Amino acid sequence: MVVGLATLGLIAMIAVVQRALYGQASEERFASIVGDSPIWLVLLAPAVGGLIVGGLIHLTKGQRYHGIADVMEACAVRGARMDVRSGASAAVAAAVSLGAGAPVGREGPAVHIGASICAWLAEKLGFSQSDSLTLLGCGAAAAVTASFNAPIAGVLFALEVIVGYYTIRVFAPIVVASAGSVMVRHTVLGDSTVFTLPVFSLNSLWELPLFAVLGIVSALFVLALIYAVGHIQTFWQRSRAPLWVRPAFAGLLLGAIATVFPHVLGSGFQAVDLSLNESLLPGFLALLLAWRFVGTSVALGSGFAGGVFTPAIVFGALLGALLWIGFAAVMPGLVSAHSVYAIVGMGALGSAMLGAPISTVLIVFELTGNYEVTIAVMLAAAMASAVMQLSPHTSFFRWQLARRGVNITSGRDQSLLRTETIEGVVKQECSFIASGDKIIDVERLLSRDRHRIAVLLDDDGNLLGSGNLRMFVAASIDHGFDAPAADVLHSPATAIAEHTNLVVALQQMADADMDYMPVVTATDGEEAPVFRGIVVRAGLLKAYYDVIRAARAEEFGVN
Repeated sequence: MVVGLATLGLIAMIAVVQRALYGQASEERFASIVGDSPIWLVLLAPAVGGLIVGGLIHLTKGQRYHGIADVMEACAVRGARMDVRSGASAAVAAAVSLGAGAPVGREGPAVHIGASICAWLAEKLGFSQSDSLTLLGCGAAAAVTASFNAPIAGVLFALEVIVGYYTIRVFAPIVVASAGSVMVRHTVLGDSTVFTLPVFSLNSLWELPLFAVLGIVSALFVLALIYAVGHIQTFWQRSRAPLWVRPAFAGLLLGAIATVFPHVLGSGFQAVDLSLNESLLPGFLALLLAWRFVGTSVALGSGFAGGVFTPAIVFGALLGALLWIGFAAVMPGLVSAHSVYAIVGMGALGSAMLGAPISTVLIVFELTGNYEVTIAVMLAAAMASAVMQLSPHTSFFRWQLARRGVNITSGRDQSLLRTETIEGVVKQECSFIASGDKIIDVERLLSRDRHRIAVLLDDDGNLLGSGNLRMFVAASIDHGFDAPAADVLHSPATAIAEHTNLVVALQQMADADMDYMPVVTATDGEEAPVFRGIVVRAGLLKAYYDVIRAARAEEFGVN
């Protein structure tokens, strides 16, 4: 419920900014508001919003906007930990961006705000990583539910995109969070839907190949958007223009386009309603789609804060309606109403953008309640997802993460392994030698010792070196049996800290070509690290296996 209220608070903040800049507020008829406003206001309002967003970037020392991709990163590789302050700054930047008319969505900031609140709660309550991950999923589900009045889709979105797996342990809390959020939305806003939908149905299942084509084209459209946003970001990086200038310049450009084409600004819900309920001219549809593409690319590439799912819904509706015109011209009498293709386009393009076909299909089903249309959406979403899987970027969010150098392919397993330290496998399985011992003395000692590892410490317990039997045997051939053992020991630099995680420990052991490593605790100012024990490769691998096995057991609901 808290996240639901926070999401509704974001919606209210957007309305406040709209009213302050344009004199009135309405997300559903924003294009009409822009069209009725003086040209000077249309030019300046987005630029002023961009200037404020740029100022926020400057005040936060260049901190970029945070969204759904950051929540995915937190869940996959950061142990479900997030900074609640970044959520607060993202909320303000998103409210200003959307209120000023940036053609982006509110669902991205809403999910990030919800996840940030839940991450803060998890940290304060001392939750484990697994429970924190579940709580972040609850925040995401509640945010999507409050944004779109789609509780089932909110649950599936959290499981499919944020958490990444399904178990009863995760599923039950997320359902409760989504139910609480929809209660809050209905109490405050009533049982209203985002779009006004006409009554429609499929003419024939023989249309399914056309919907498959729509799915493929939708995926190609998303790849084009990724390409455009990436090139705009690269342009700004090469220009070395200050970060705070970029959104202001983008806002001025958006305002200039809006003086001729008001539909370029805002969430685009009015454009979706037009494509669903009116038969638009192909030229107008093509221009609307093209200018929205330019506007969204410029906004996302220049630093405006907002999500990409709402733009995907808008693009999908316009693309579907545009392709319907072509299909109807070639096969008159066969194709269904243009609104059917608009709805299917929404699902297909949303699926390609998010990389979440199940969630987008469920959103469309909740909006329409029509099984036949849902079958068409499933096919189009499947084709769109297949094309995205063949591309280097399986979704817009994964492209964002890849651009930052974050790989979440190994996902949750790597996150768990990186939070599991070696402390549980540190053993005192070694023999201690004196500084005056010869190689032959150590060989005899280790021959009788089952551990076969020797450690040299100073009087304060600081590590001076280590070695195993195999190393001493090789050293006796090169240096002779009477050579000092201390001269052939591995340096203390080969040791690892006791708080090192399993992934790093195994990597360091492989890099050093050793089957054991000394474990130390070093503090600033000490001449030598304090010895704590030994870890062996077999112990690390067993701990590695135990972590993966526990993760699989949780995913499949095995105690």
